[in-house]
Amino acid sequence: MRDPPHRLFRLRRWLAALLFVTAAVACIGAMRAYFSTRQLVASAPAAAVLDHPAETGVPQLTDVRFAGSGGARLAAWYVPSRNGAAVVVAHGTNSDRSAMLPEVHLLADAGFGVLAFDWPGLGASPGVVRWDAGAKQALGAAVEFLARQPGVDPQRLGGLGFSMGAFIMTRFAAGDTRLRALVLEGTPASYEEYLDIHYRRFGALSRMPAAWGLQGSGLPGLPNAPVNLIGALAPRPLLIIAGAEDRIIPPVMARELFAAAREPKSLWLVPGAGHGGYASAAATTYSERVSGFFTRALLD
Repeated sequence: MRDPPHRLFRLRRWLAALLFVTAAVACIGAMRAYFSTRQLVASAPAAAVLDHPAETGVPQLTDVRFAGSGGARLAAWYVPSRNGAAVVVAHGTNSDRSAMLPEVHLLADAGFGVLAFDWPGLGASPGVVRWDAGAKQALGAAVEFLARQPGVDPQRLGGLGFSMGAFIMTRFAAGDTRLRALVLEGTPASYEEYLDIHYRRFGALSRMPAAWGLQGSGLPGLPNAPVNLIGALAPRPLLIIAGAEDRIIPPVMARELFAAAREPKSLWLVPGAGHGGYASAAATTYSERVSGFFTRALLD
């Protein structure tokens, strides 16, 4: 017995509605994936404290500028060294050097010189946000500036990077030995894995738009990802830090980096911490671990 025409009509209408909703959900998911990864190359409003260095509470902290790639003058904070050693500090995406104030504080308190700079296109630094050779050149210029400061021993330079800052710092230090000790925080092992973790829900419908969002970012492919370069940092001391509750760069990436690194190396998963905020989650322990690491690596 055939279904009545009105029943077939309702069935077709229901199927059409289902297909429409499915297509709409897929389209929205694809757009969200695309614009989410585009944030990795987006600028962000500069923090107000950049214009008021005295409000940082760090003694002797001053505004400085140094020449980056293409002659652009990159903005930075500098604290003179009291022990002959110094550390360059690199922030992550969608932020500026003020995001690293806890690290600047604890290193300056321990007597280290500190140079915390804004990546091109972020904070008070001119330029376009890209994470390619230009970012490596910017970091190289920061290291060169730091090495020339009075009271700084060029043989006692360290680096501390967070998230994308650590990503670029790993790539830089793999081919440049001027940074004699490194702390890498919340570091992506590779952006292929990052895409797999965060944009696999709808398969190619979400992963491909996310990958398109990274076009023009300058991010390297897997052969030049930190997980494949971190072994070249040896025999320089390495401390890998990650939040045990990090949902952006999950702890599995920190473990992969640690496994790929060579001695001397150490790994600390900060209990209760997400992507950053280690000083808040671990308070005194974080300060002691980071300053103690650089003391042993650069001064002892």
